[in-house]
Amino acid sequence: MTRQAGARAVTREIVTHSAEETIAFGRTLAELLVPPKLVLLRGDLGAGKTTLVKGIAAAFDAAAEEDVTSPTFTLVHEYRGPRANLYHIDLYRVDTPRELETLGLDDLRSDDSVLLIEWGEKFPRLVRERDVEIVLERVGESDRRIRVSE
Repeated sequence: MTRQAGARAVTREIVTHSAEETIAFGRTLAELLVPPKLVLLRGDLGAGKTTLVKGIAAAFDAAAEEDVTSPTFTLVHEYRGPRANLYHIDLYRVDTPRELETLGLDDLRSDDSVLLIEWGEKFPRLVRERDVEIVLERVGESDRRIRVSE
């Protein structure tokens, strides 16, 4: 793949064929997501963002896969592990910069935190500040193309 001016390099790309494979790929991302990190998770509804987070949280020993759920209504789920505190954040229902400010995301950022933010591309500030972007795309009933960019 080529890098466009100002674009981030795609460091990994994979197609997974099941939720289990997506979780397993999430586990491999722990080495890339050494804190502190701000990670944007992009993809349509049902693309597998929370499924990927299950693997990431398990790799950090922050939560068991079955304990990771979508933060659609609570907006932020916190998973504490020995090497990192993970914050799984869903901004789908957050529409304005003012609403974003009330979440206090800056207060969650620390030397041992990884912020995994769904729908963060709605806010230019988060796009600018991201360390990693992970794009999930549905390419079949259970197939997902996952691209990781740094």
